[in-house]
Amino acid sequence: MTEYFNNLSKHLDTLGRRHSLSNVFNDFLTMAICSYNRTNIQTRLQSVDQENEELYLNTIKKYSKDELSVFPKILGELQLQIYEQPYSDILGEYFTQNITKGQNGQYFTPEPICELMSKLTANEEGIKQKNVLDPACGSGRMLLNFAKQNPNNYFYGGDVSSTCAKMATVNFFLNGLRAEVAWMNSLSLEWYGGWQINTKGLGIVPIEKEESHIWTHPPQPNDKETKQGEQLILF
Repeated sequence: MTEYFNNLSKHLDTLGRRHSLSNVFNDFLTMAICSYNRTNIQTRLQSVDQENEELYLNTIKKYSKDELSVFPKILGELQLQIYEQPYSDILGEYFTQNITKGQNGQYFTPEPICELMSKLTANEEGIKQKNVLDPACGSGRMLLNFAKQNPNNYFYGGDVSSTCAKMATVNFFLNGLRAEVAWMNSLSLEWYGGWQINTKGLGIVPIEKEESHIWTHPPQPNDKETKQGEQLILF
C-alpha cells in the first residue's frame, strides 16, 4: 500500500473511534461531492447552489471543529495518490478492507483483473468517443482501468449502493473523466439519485432520473454497437 493510503486510513480510523466508521466514510464522500459542485467551481465560490449548501451543512454539523479539520487531510491524501497514480482506487480498497470486509458481496474485483477485462473489451487502436457503461460499478475501478488507455470516452456507472455510487463519482471527478453515475438498481431501473461529472464544464452536479442518460437511454440488446454479456458495455 502507498503512503497516501496509509495516511488516509489513519485519518479515517481516528474519526471512526467516536463516530461510526461507515458513517464517517460516507460523510466524507458527501462533503467531497458537495465541495466539487459545479456552481462552486465555475463561480469560484461567488455563487452557491442552495440545495448543495444545505446538504453540506447538514452533513458536517455532527462533527466538532477539530474533527472537521481532519476531512481536508483525507481529501488531500486522496488527491496526492491520484496525482502520482492516475486511475488508482484507494477509496474502494479502504472500503472493502475496513468497512464491508467482503460482506454483502461488496468485495471489489482486484485491480489486475480489472485491467485484464478492460484490455479485452478494448482493441489495439484504442476506443474513442464511445459511451462505456458498468451497470454494477462499485467504486468505478473497472471504468478507471478502461480509462487508462481509453480516456476520451463518456463513462457511465450504476450501483445500488449509495456509498459505491459516491466513491465512483469522486474517483471520476478527480481523474478528470466525463461521466455520469447513477445510484440505482440496474436490473429493475429503480432510481434513487445520480450525478453528472465534468459535463458542461468542470464540476459535479446532482441529477434527477429524467436527466440521466443511463435511465432514459439504456443500451439495447439489438444495438449493433453494444457488447452484451460483459461487465463493460460499449454503446
